[in-house]
Amino acid sequence: MGKYGKGLGKEFALAVLQGEVPEVFNTEELRRFIKKRGWNPPETYVNVLLANSASTTHSKNYPNYFKSIGDGKYMLSDEIQSLL
Repeated sequence: MGKYGKGLGKEFALAVLQGEVPEVFNTEELRRFIKKRGWNPPETYVNVLLANSASTTHSKNYPNYFKSIGDGKYMLSDEIQSLL
């Protein structure tokens, strides 16, 4: 198991699916989730996780769990079920 459960992006996506996090979220929601879990990832990682996991051109290390809906807000991607 990784430092942050099954991986921070995956764990956050699962929390959204389970209703623990609102369906529309931002980096602040991600920070609250991280704090609740007692994890301490680098702030630089937290700042880019949602954007990198929403990008279709970013590294293949970031599955597209999320999609940007503008103004720093995100929701789960359409293909989320196949990624989890």
